[in-house]
Formats: sequence, structure tokens, C-alpha cells
Amino acid sequence: MRNAIKVGELIATTDNAAAIGEKPQDVVSASDQLTAYLTARVTFLEQLAANALPTHVLLANFSGDAAWSRYVAGIQQVFDEAGLICPQIDGSTESNMPTVQSGLSITMLGEQQQRTPYKQEHLIWYTYGLPLVGNEVLAQPEDVAQLQPIFQAWKEEIVQQVWPVGSKGLQAEFTRLFGNQQVKSSLNVEKTAGPCAVILLGIHPEKEQLAQKIFLRNFEKLRKTAL
Repeated sequence: MRNAIKVGELIATTDNAAAIGEKPQDVVSASDQLTAYLTARVTFLEQLAANALPTHVLLANFSGDAAWSRYVAGIQQVFDEAGLICPQIDGSTESNMPTVQSGLSITMLGEQQQRTPYKQEHLIWYTYGLPLVGNEVLAQPEDVAQLQPIFQAWKEEIVQQVWPVGSKGLQAEFTRLFGNQQVKSSLNVEKTAGPCAVILLGIHPEKEQLAQKIFLRNFEKLRKTAL
């Protein structure tokens, strides 16, 4: 698992966004629905990284009552793209104290799925998407790793392992995944990938050609050598 934790039989994942939204003093101006969508997308991808699917969604809303329905719409968009029924969304809103910047946190609880076992050392790894953050995500949405093909390939076990790349950038994830192996990529491996604009995908060699038919843009094979 990447950033997930196990709570009893459930897998818990979470992500948050601050100073991104519709308030005048937000650092990045974006619709509340888009902000919630990108935050929920990260949380959903962390579920896939743990081979789980969400059954519960919890929303913490720090932006006031008016933002709640827009945040819910963004969360529902994630499940619509995956072709799944959105679980019930519960949570709370900070309505006592008005805030000058937007903020939300989304937690998902999921159930692990039965999947074909694999050995990580047998997988071929690709990057999908470009490292983008802040206004770059708004300006280049087509370069953000798309959720629908990721979920399709994961569900059909064309992709054996999903590994989101976030604020620490590709190099940090390379170290977590590959240890002392040197990994080469044409991407900027030190740059933050913001809301998981880049995803690492582990693919069995027998499924590589199928994956190449699904991921048609910004899909690059990693080159690994021992140090």
C-alpha cells in the first residue's frame, strides 16, 4: 500500500486541498466542484493502489454551507468516470466560523478486492501523465493522468499496480518502489505532481501491448538499472 492504512477489514485513504477554490483570497482560483473532483480522484487512486474499492466517503468542508453541494458533485464525478455507483457521502461543514480561503478533506473507506497475485519484480513500469501543479493542472487538463482508462485497465488486470505520484514528485516514489535501482525518465523527477497528475503503472509483460492501446498520451516506459 502507498498512503493507505488498514482499519479493521477496511482500507482508509485521504487527501485534502487548501486555498484552492472560489473564495477571493484563494491562491488558485478554481470551481469548488473541480477542486473536490481532483481531491476525491487522489483519494480514489490511493484505494486502487491498495487494491481496494471505496464503500464509504467522508467529507470535511471548511468552506461554508454553500460549498457542500458543489463538493459532493465533484466527488460524484469521480465515481461517474469510473462507472461506479457513488457511496453515500457523509461528513460535516464548518459553519460557525467563516473562512477567507477554501479548504476540504476527503476520506474514503474501501474493501480490498480479490486480484491475481503478482511479483513486483516481474512488472514493467510506466509513467502516465505529466508532473503538473496548481494553475498548470487547470491549463493542461489533457496532460493529467485520466481516471477512466486507469480504472478500466486496473479492473481488467491489464494494470497490476497503480501508484499515484503527488507532491513529493517522481524521484521520491521511485525510491519507495525500487530502492537502490536507478530509474530514468524524460520527465522532471524532482517536480511535484500536484493532485497525482502522474501515475506509475506496473504492468505484466504479457499485458504490455494491451496497455499501450489504452494509454495513448504521455505514457512512457521507465528504464531501470542497478546502482
